Amino acid sequence: MAVLPPEEPEKSLATVPAEEPESRAEEPDFSTCCMVLSDTDNDVKSVNNTLRFAGLLDEHGEFTDNLQGITIFNTGDLIDKKNPDFSVVEYWQHLQKEASAKGGQVKLIVGNHEQEIWQKIREGEKYSMKTKQVRRLTGFIESLDLFHVADSVLFIHGYPTLEFLQTLLHYREVTGKDLNSFNADHYKKSFISADALRQYSYVSESRKRNYLLYDVANAGLYYKKQGREVAAILAKLKIDIVIHGHRPQRSGVQVDYEFGKWIPGVRMIGNDTMVRRKGLGATVIRKTSSGDLDIAFINRKTESNELRKKVQGDLGETVVSSCAYRFIVPEATGLGAARG
Repeated sequence: MAVLPPEEPEKSLATVPAEEPESRAEEPDFSTCCMVLSDTDNDVKSVNNTLRFAGLLDEHGEFTDNLQGITIFNTGDLIDKKNPDFSVVEYWQHLQKEASAKGGQVKLIVGNHEQEIWQKIREGEKYSMKTKQVRRLTGFIESLDLFHVADSVLFIHGYPTLEFLQTLLHYREVTGKDLNSFNADHYKKSFISADALRQYSYVSESRKRNYLLYDVANAGLYYKKQGREVAAILAKLKIDIVIHGHRPQRSGVQVDYEFGKWIPGVRMIGNDTMVRRKGLGATVIRKTSSGDLDIAFINRKTESNELRKKVQGDLGETVVSSCAYRFIVPEATGLGAARG
């Protein structure tokens, strides 16, 4: 696989009676195994390196023949907002096509970099690209989802705020749909204007009342105050694992059970590994035969032949069998943080 070169208020949610709310509200099943990358910022070399570590790419840079049951996630900031490279868009589109042809999936979540690029283009910025490339870049950004939920896992770019989770809960209660439908029903429609998009854009300035996602100045303090209510809503949504990137204050440190003492019952994983500088970084989540989700962390501190064999062995088993083989999670000292 070669590397290829004025404020709009959110529309009110109309009540839609659900004939079978129990089935309609179910989230998509978790794929047998997934690898989650975050904040790759134009870097495709480190992505390829991490995929090779996991045995998903061979020595020629080609995907393994069978990716059935495997999903590769990138939770946003695929593109560097200061220097967007169109070849990076082509790279990820190529990965999506090649993975699909071999039974796998590549799911891409939008980051604040992509949103900021879209907003700049809206203002007339072309980033020294040809008009056709600008159009394709814009279309690519508009195709990205804001988040994805599978089984009990929420994949999202930044910290999920209380306002955002309240909105998701209201959406499901009103429509009876699975949460991922929110992307098409609401998020994708926010591209009518920069002001409409900003409510989802992880803004760092003073938050306005209708912003649903934004950068909290002090994440620890935020979840100390809001954590129990956040946990209660996540429980109602049947989400007990949140995996995200975008850790402005502590980028480059992979953290397990982030703010665990403030968000009871939720395993939050900060996956902003700063892969562009470190050359390796991802989280692997595997569903066992019992239905439990086991997690392994790939970073420079956990890198070892033992971990490589373990990850490759499980990914190899994924494509030939659904039998369980449990990951042994590396020591917390290899992640930069422990519970709490």
